Amino acid sequence: MAKQPAGKVIQMLSPENYIRKKARTLPIVECTVSSDWEESGLAQISIARKHTNGNFTFCMYLADLMCLGIKDTHYMFNVSPVEYYEQLEQIRERMPIHAAEYTLIHNIIYAGIEFAEEYGFKPHKDFTSVTQFMLEEDTDDIEMMEIECGKDGNPVYFRGPYEDDGKVQKIIAQLEKTAGPGNYSIIDEDEEVDDYEEEEVDLDYSEFEGMSFAEKKEQFINLVKRLDKLSEDEAIHFTLLTNLLIDDLIDVEIHNKLFDQYFEDLNVKINDKVPDELLGISPGSRNVPDKLRNQFINIYELINDELKIAKKEFREFEKEAATLPAVCFLELQILQAEDSRKYGNKLKECAVIYPDYQVIKVLWAIEQLSKKNPTKQLNPTPLKLNMLFQNRASIHSIERYYGLIWYLFVIGLSRDLNQIEAFASVVGDLDLSESDESGIGTLVSIMKIHLLTEILLKS
Repeated sequence: MAKQPAGKVIQMLSPENYIRKKARTLPIVECTVSSDWEESGLAQISIARKHTNGNFTFCMYLADLMCLGIKDTHYMFNVSPVEYYEQLEQIRERMPIHAAEYTLIHNIIYAGIEFAEEYGFKPHKDFTSVTQFMLEEDTDDIEMMEIECGKDGNPVYFRGPYEDDGKVQKIIAQLEKTAGPGNYSIIDEDEEVDDYEEEEVDLDYSEFEGMSFAEKKEQFINLVKRLDKLSEDEAIHFTLLTNLLIDDLIDVEIHNKLFDQYFEDLNVKINDKVPDELLGISPGSRNVPDKLRNQFINIYELINDELKIAKKEFREFEKEAATLPAVCFLELQILQAEDSRKYGNKLKECAVIYPDYQVIKVLWAIEQLSKKNPTKQLNPTPLKLNMLFQNRASIHSIERYYGLIWYLFVIGLSRDLNQIEAFASVVGDLDLSESDESGIGTLVSIMKIHLLTEILLKS
């Protein structure tokens, strides 16, 4: 064994110093974020980097986008893959999480920090001393993304279960000083106060007690004739009436069997990394920069909320990604949002030009299924969603959304309330975004009302 040079001392770095000095030289292998971070404003984040020995160092961050920024953070150093995945599994047992691009994670963390600093709140001390060094440097090299913080631009303080009165009063005093009276809100133990209260509709079925099926049927038919002119109270009454009539008509045993089948068919693994297939190309066939992938998602999300901005962003995207089939997909989304008569012809054109673009094939199938007499060539037999998307191990949430709509239209051909109600029950149990759940829920409601009207008029 060779001797060490005289006088030289080998100094092993502590885990903390290793992270500070060397973590950024390790490749990032996985990032995760809690699935409801946009709705809740609270993001549970993990970032894992891999050592040459195959072990992982990873950091966890609790980012409060509503007020306090990085509330908590910790790390595990040089642990085996088994330990790492056990930790992730423990997190999944407490909350749904999904994989995310590093750029998104970086933006969430720094957006939370910057928002909190506006009101005088600093990130957790361990972030400043250690775990910030697991992140890439916050430079212009990291793409800037718009991350919403607070509510309507104002902070919302959520009192955590382990925050004592002294700490709470200190935070409130800080908000009084920096935000000013009336410019912040407080949520305490699930009870919302100040200006952040939301009104809930009380669904009271008591008015229908003792009412016969024939009486409910008569009320429903009278209300459905002027459905677009109902007052708010009448609309709530109509919703309750529809639910009761469906309960009267469905077979619980059949519904439960269908629920089990549909849940198995529709419960797929979602990966929020934009796959090549969603862009309309074969996996690995082209090198599409992350910038374009993120721009694609940004435009898609803007279409329903900020159509003018989406169209402007789309023109820029079209210049850089002109040969990507995804350009065609986004154009279709814009035409649909505009309720343009050009949609049908454009969809047909895209289906001809890109016959293997799966999401376009699904849109084309939905278009045919929505007609009064769907073509027999469709052979619309429900499939597991992963089979619809070429048996891939995971699909993107956009693909799932249109896959679910396709599935709904297919079972809608049966004219069977049991099938539609079972589908609605499954959708309620899937981890969908608020916008996806709302979009599908609207279609389900329309289909239920049409079918229920048809059944009752025939009976």
